[in-house]
Amino acid sequence: MVYSSQYIDHFTRPRGIGELDPHDGLGEVQHEGQGCFDRVRLTIRLEGGKVKEAKFRARACSGTIAACSALVEMIRDRDLAFVKNLTPDDIAEYLGGIPDRKRHSVELAVRALREALLD
Repeated sequence: MVYSSQYIDHFTRPRGIGELDPHDGLGEVQHEGQGCFDRVRLTIRLEGGKVKEAKFRARACSGTIAACSALVEMIRDRDLAFVKNLTPDDIAEYLGGIPDRKRHSVELAVRALREALLD
């Protein structure tokens, strides 16, 4: 599969890199397999029933960096009902598609989000 322009843009110019301090939620996840040992740390700040801000740090492959960047962009200033229902397929679609071998990337981003929302 050819990488989409959105995928390449989010990988080469990721949005939301960093960490919020203070934060209202923290999600830390990792993936081991398929040659990847990706680690993601996502922090979120909530305000008025919305995700006001989100940032991430990652030691990861291009897919996970692109997925986390897209996730941050997708959830910023969105209400919690939308954010809680976000799926890996939503991120993949937002990125203009992802190769099958990068599927773990969008799943990892959503796992980090779920953990941050539970924190």
